[in-house]
Amino acid sequence: MIENINKQFNLQPLYLLLKLQVEKDTSTSVFNNIEQELQDLRNSQRGTITQQLYRTAFDWGSESKDKGIDIYRKINDGDEAAYRQLQVSKKISYSQLEKVSLDELIKKISKNKNQVNSERIEQTDIYESKSKKPKGNNSAINYPLNTILYGPPGTGKTYNTILRAAQIIENRAIDSYDEALDIFKTNLHSRIEFITFHQNYSYEDFIQGLRPETKEENEQLKFKKSDGIFKIIADRALSNIKESEKDPEELSQVNAFSEALEILKDKILESDEPIKINETAYFTAVEDDAFRYSGDNWTLNDKGFNGFRMKYSDLVRFFEEGVKERREIKNLENISGLAKQHATYFIKAFELVKSLMPKSINKTLKTDKKNYVIIIDEINRANISRVFGELITLIEPDKRSHGAIPLEARLPSGDLFIVPSNLFIIGTMNTADKSIALLDIALRRRFEFESMYPKYEIENQEIYDVEILEKINKQIIKSKGHDFQIGQAYFMGDNKDLIQRMNKKVIPLLLEYYMNDEKEVKGILNSAGLIIEENSWPLRITRTND
Repeated sequence: MIENINKQFNLQPLYLLLKLQVEKDTSTSVFNNIEQELQDLRNSQRGTITQQLYRTAFDWGSESKDKGIDIYRKINDGDEAAYRQLQVSKKISYSQLEKVSLDELIKKISKNKNQVNSERIEQTDIYESKSKKPKGNNSAINYPLNTILYGPPGTGKTYNTILRAAQIIENRAIDSYDEALDIFKTNLHSRIEFITFHQNYSYEDFIQGLRPETKEENEQLKFKKSDGIFKIIADRALSNIKESEKDPEELSQVNAFSEALEILKDKILESDEPIKINETAYFTAVEDDAFRYSGDNWTLNDKGFNGFRMKYSDLVRFFEEGVKERREIKNLENISGLAKQHATYFIKAFELVKSLMPKSINKTLKTDKKNYVIIIDEINRANISRVFGELITLIEPDKRSHGAIPLEARLPSGDLFIVPSNLFIIGTMNTADKSIALLDIALRRRFEFESMYPKYEIENQEIYDVEILEKINKQIIKSKGHDFQIGQAYFMGDNKDLIQRMNKKVIPLLLEYYMNDEKEVKGILNSAGLIIEENSWPLRITRTND
């Protein structure tokens, strides 16, 4: 609802700044986000009226605080009239406002960061902010949603994805790699996922597919719908965005309903007798994402039928939409087909969950919008078209959940799916394995590419035998090109023994590059001042010329 109103009245920037004014006790990072919003809008928002709205929203004083809070609440409730009220408010008198450029406004906001943080307004009953001030560099980051780091092997692509992911998660620059690694480990399998593509990787592994399932030895083979790693983290990220847009009071109610859902699960698991839905149906099992339910007289039981699935997400959706009667379910969107077909059973189960909600509900703090990251190592090693499917279109920034033209796809299972705007995709690509020119054109168009070629000097890190590495790469560039160089990682780490590193890592890689052309590889080694062992195969070096 809010997104539609924003498009209709073109007041999203004003809404963001009004929110900032009402909730002045938020952290400095909120200001950084607003600054970025303004910078992104520099080219798209050219009207002086919009610029005046920015200025007015930021300059609202304490005397209009109560009015601002009231309008802000109504906007969050989807009240279109609140936007009209905002347009005609006496506090927004276009004729009395001086014209101000967007650049000047950005400078004004930057100047007032510290001032607003020190002049916190009295706590409102919207929510309490308990933002933590991060250690180290507080500069907000601005990375593209879709990035591929490409370059020869050993240039630190995978290494740098960890740093990049940590910075995206924290929304700030991080100087210490050890700190970044700790953040990465802490958020792995929650806000960060890491996978490596390979030739057998498929759409079913990445998005959604069927998996065989048997519970007992003689039981009939069944297939269960299973979400892939991308859909799992995308659903997490989308859930976070939706919760961050909810009013704390509404969020408290949803959390209480979720707690009641857990209570019902426990009751079903602990009860010796089936818990009834109504006089003819009862719950039979508790699964990861759904209840199982059946009935004594349902004839499908004779054919190994183990009950229908009642998804928890459908029941939560009923609560969010304020469903009170069975007939209302038929008109809901984003629920399963079975919820509409078996609305009688679903509404009874829904009422049962509601009856388990606590009488007094604790107030929930406002949920902060968070960033999520999926890292795809060796992204070019899989069949991209086969793995990504409809995602090729959905991952574009403007086609995501909060983009200019959000697109929702229906998966083969019937589930609706959209890629959230807070999910970052970071891929790595080894250019020696497959040239960048051979990568799927549709994928190339939707990603930003960052090159990573060998470095010969890295701050606070030691690269051994730099002169030899440079000489080897110089010859490789002449004969084969930049994409087949040797990365600095082969000359770093605990092993400082040049001969061992060359014989066990570098020379085998060179022989692979040059298809075992002994003459070519010998020429490269000789040019680097390395002495080759006579009559050896595979080639080995014994010492340097020094």
